[in-house]
Amino acid sequence: MNVSVTSLKALLVLLLTCLINLPAFAENDDTQLYIYTENYGNYNYSLSGRDYEHRRDDIGGTSTEVVKALLADAGYEYRMRLRNWGVGYGRTLERPYYGIFSTARTAQREDIFQWVGPIAQYNWTIFRYEGSTIEVNDIDDLRSLRVGGYANSATTLFLQDQGIEVSTLPNDSLNAQRLAQDQIDVWIASDVNAYNLAEEAGFPNIEPAWIIRTVDMYLAMNKDTPAEVIDRLQTSLDRVQNQVD
Repeated sequence: MNVSVTSLKALLVLLLTCLINLPAFAENDDTQLYIYTENYGNYNYSLSGRDYEHRRDDIGGTSTEVVKALLADAGYEYRMRLRNWGVGYGRTLERPYYGIFSTARTAQREDIFQWVGPIAQYNWTIFRYEGSTIEVNDIDDLRSLRVGGYANSATTLFLQDQGIEVSTLPNDSLNAQRLAQDQIDVWIASDVNAYNLAEEAGFPNIEPAWIIRTVDMYLAMNKDTPAEVIDRLQTSLDRVQNQVD
């Protein structure tokens, strides 16, 4: 068969173009992932300012971009949704191939998920309202205080595990109001989200009383998701982060 030099060059260009556009892993399976997130500071949020989103293109944030990049590198098909924390957390606990970010990796959660990360960090912080004379230097100082928190959050679960009674709400922004109106003494929250929540609630004058710890955040995957999927995601994350470095 006679093939012209021009035709060979054209074929070579086409093959190179295809290779360049391939993900690091070939898409040789039909695995689909279902990824959830929530509005959480600058890490993950609705680009429209809404409480929910159905499309990945409508979700932004620094953690979101990391997760999108690692999923693109891994070559998996995926759907990304933004919902409140309870929805995504519950579905990830129950369903293989489901994941949620940005999730604090804590002792309480270690064995109920598989982990891809870290993708970010944040501080667990005890907040007081401006003008308060309350001093907090350790966990024991909280035992005599009225502590407010977000239901099922890593920060709240940590304090409860330490034997601290926490008055929880399903809407964390209400805790800034409770703090301002002396319904609670302190509020356990993250430094990523608390200031924005307080300002949006109309009670912006919160201040840190004590930083408990700095915590790594991850993409948490359902524990029954196949190990090879988790390994592939972690390898992709490592590659993406090395390219940035």
